Amino acid sequence: MLIVSLFYSCISIVYDDLCYNCSMLKFITPDKIIDHYSDFNPDEFKDKYDTVLFDLDNTLAPYYEKHIDDKARDFIYMLMEKGFKVYVVSNNKEERVKGFLEGTDIRYTYYSLKPLKTGYKRIIKREKLDPHKIITIGDQLLTDVIGSKRMGFYAIYVKPIIDKDSITTVINRKIEKFLFRYVVKR
Repeated sequence: MLIVSLFYSCISIVYDDLCYNCSMLKFITPDKIIDHYSDFNPDEFKDKYDTVLFDLDNTLAPYYEKHIDDKARDFIYMLMEKGFKVYVVSNNKEERVKGFLEGTDIRYTYYSLKPLKTGYKRIIKREKLDPHKIITIGDQLLTDVIGSKRMGFYAIYVKPIIDKDSITTVINRKIEKFLFRYVVKR
């Protein structure tokens, strides 16, 4: 516990000295924060954007849900009816993403390696998307927001659907909790 405390103290000092109001801050700062994916108002964005990329786990559903529920599916179809191209971009395995979207015609990419550009570039190329017209919606600063901002997308941070995370996300959440203080200041 002492080591973790010292780590956060050191990061805080370095971050305050080097990063406040610098260009690095823009990569962890979402363009918008919403409580739930259904709070996304497509009418606010339809004139400038034509594509929405959703994260899956803890954005559209808890990580343990095997299949998309009616509410999430209907919301995505509503966006499509309004003219948006909608995709799921997940760091998870193909079986997880494919199984979750089974029975829908929602396109996806898996093993995206966010915050790297790999998965985003893959779907842009495959679907012939205009990167300047993309909005992303995700629940993690360190993967979804940073990856989106690196690509130049409009990044929306959505609060996680549940507080419990998979083991691989627990460490990210602790770091995000620390970083979120700086994001909210902005």
